[in-house]
Amino acid sequence: MGVKHSVDKFVLKKINLCSFLFFVALFVLSARLQAASAWPISGLTLIKTQWNSWITRFFAMDEKNNLYYARVVDQENSLIKIHRFRRTPDLVKHFPLSDGDLIVSIYNENKIMQFIAVDFEGEIRYSNEFALTFNVYDVDARINIKQGNPSCLFYAYDKRTYSLKYWSELKTKDILVSRDPIELMFLQWGDGGVHYVSSAYSKLTWTFWKDGEYRSYPLPFAIKNARFYNYRNSINLIGLDHEGGLWQFDIAGGAVRRNLLIKDRRLVGVERVIAFNFNRELNIILTGEHLSSAYRLTFDDFPKPRRKPILDERKLFWPGRVFPLIDNSNQLNFLLETEIRHIFLETWNAPTTIINDISWSLDLKMNPPTMIVSWSRPKGSEYAYRYLLDQNPDGEPLNDAKLIPTDTLRFSARKEGTYVLHLQVRNIRTGSLSRIYHIPIVWQYQPPEPEVILLGQVSPRMVNPGRVEFVLQQLEPGPYYAAVDNKPDTIPAKAVDVSSGRYAVKVGRPGKYYLHLANRDPKSFVLSPVMHFLFFVTPFDVEEDPTLSQTHRLIEEIQRIKKKIIRANGDPAATQLWINRLEDIEEQIKENAKSKSES
Repeated sequence: MGVKHSVDKFVLKKINLCSFLFFVALFVLSARLQAASAWPISGLTLIKTQWNSWITRFFAMDEKNNLYYARVVDQENSLIKIHRFRRTPDLVKHFPLSDGDLIVSIYNENKIMQFIAVDFEGEIRYSNEFALTFNVYDVDARINIKQGNPSCLFYAYDKRTYSLKYWSELKTKDILVSRDPIELMFLQWGDGGVHYVSSAYSKLTWTFWKDGEYRSYPLPFAIKNARFYNYRNSINLIGLDHEGGLWQFDIAGGAVRRNLLIKDRRLVGVERVIAFNFNRELNIILTGEHLSSAYRLTFDDFPKPRRKPILDERKLFWPGRVFPLIDNSNQLNFLLETEIRHIFLETWNAPTTIINDISWSLDLKMNPPTMIVSWSRPKGSEYAYRYLLDQNPDGEPLNDAKLIPTDTLRFSARKEGTYVLHLQVRNIRTGSLSRIYHIPIVWQYQPPEPEVILLGQVSPRMVNPGRVEFVLQQLEPGPYYAAVDNKPDTIPAKAVDVSSGRYAVKVGRPGKYYLHLANRDPKSFVLSPVMHFLFFVTPFDVEEDPTLSQTHRLIEEIQRIKKKIIRANGDPAATQLWINRLEDIEEQIKENAKSKSES
C-alpha cells in the first residue's frame, strides 16, 4: 500500500511537471508567435518584386537562407517558412502571377537557376533547377505553376560579352549583345515577344523583339528610370526624366507617342517607378531609397484620365525601400525596409507615424564633438519621448524616468560606426505609447575619397602641357575643395564646382604635380582626408596616341576595380560582376597592344 502511494505521488509529480512544462512551452510558443506578428519585422530582407498586379503578399529571406511567405492580416504580419535555399543566391526575385507567385534564384558560381512556384496559400506547387552556361545579373520570368513551362529574360555575361537573352524550354536566343555593360529596362510579355529599352551613345531606343525580328523606336529624350506596364491590353512605358517629369510612351500607332503625366520638382530624386492596379484604377508609386517621402498618382483611366490626378505625398519617418501592399481589408499600405534590416508597416490613407522629418548632424565646434538628432513635433496633443542610443538593431527605449519633453537629442562623441536610436512617443494626456522607431545613424567623421581619372595621357600618369582634365567618380554630397601644385601634402582651401564629374586646370611648365582633392561633409562639416593624386607634365611635344591613352586609362581602372573587389567581399554577385569587368578590360588592353603592333 505504501509502495502504491509512493508511486501515485511520483506519477502525480510527473504529471504536474509535464503540465508545467507544457504551459511553459505554450507560453514560449505564444510569445514567439506574438513577437513574430509584431512590427517591425527584424532580421529579414525583402525580396525584390517585379510589380504587375495586385500585391497582397510578399516574400523575405533570413540570414540562414530561409524563404518566407508573408501576408498582412488585420495590420499584423503572418510569416510562413516555405523553403530553405541550399546555398546563398547571387540574385533572387519575386514575380506575382495570376495563379500564384514565382521565386527565381540565380547561383552564378554553380551556373544554376532555380524556380519555386507557390499558390495563394503559400504551398509550393512547382520547383525545378536548370543549368546555365553564363552568369545572370537580372531576370524577368513567367511560368504556369501547374504545368511548368517556364520562360525568362536574362541580363547575362557570357565569356567576354554582356547580353540580353531570351530563354524558353531550355533553349536560349541572344537578343542583344555588347562588349560593354548594357543599361536597359525590359519586360517579357505573354504574346511571346519582348519589349526592352537599351541605351547606346546616350540615346534610348524602345525595341520590340519577336521570333527573331526587331522593331526599334528611338525615344525623343533621355529617361532615368522607367517601367513597362500592360494596361487594358496595351503596352505602356512609364518613365521619369531628369527634371521631375513623369511620361507615358506607347507605340500603338507604329511610332513613339508621348504624354506628360505630371511634372514636379519633388520627383527629381525619385529612383523607382512602380505601377499596379488597385480598385480598378492604375496607381503609380514613385520612391527613392534616400528620399524622406514617397509619392502616388491615381488614374481612373490611362493615359488620359477623366479627372486630373493629384500627386499624393506620404512622409516617411526614415528613408528606405518602399513596397506597396494591399491587406486583407483592401487597404493600401506599404512596407518600409530600412538599412538595419527592419521592415515597418505603414498605411497610405492616414499617416500612422507620429514623428517624421528626422535629421541628424555632427557639431565639431563642441568639445567633445556632439551629435544632434531632431524631428518634427506632432500636432494636436502634448508628447514626451523616451529613447536609447546603442548599436543593437532591436534595442528597447529606456523607462519613463528618462522621458524628455523636447524634440531634440544631443549625444557626446562616439566611435565611428553605425548606431541605432530607439525612440518611443508617449501621449502625456492619455499615457499611450507609440510603436518603437529604430533609426539608423552613421557616426562618421570623415567621408571616403573619390576616384580620379586623368584624361589625355601620353604615357602612364603623364600629359602634355596646357589644359589638364580629370574625371571624378564616386562623389559624395557636399562641397569639394581642390588645388594643383608641386607639393605632396597641400590642404586645398578653394571650393570648386565638380557637379559635372569633371575638373580641369591649366599647367604650363613640365614637371611633377599633385591634384589635391577633399570633400566637406554637409552634416558634420568635417573635411575628408585629402587625396593627393600624382601626375606628370612632359617636357617634350608628344603627340597623343588615342589607343595608348585608352590603354593607360584601362590600367588605372584595373587598379580601382581590384579595390572594389576587396570592398565587395561577402557579396558574390558584386564580386563576380567586377571580376568579369576586370577580365573584359584586360582583354581590351591585349587587343589595343595587338592593333598597335600591327600598325
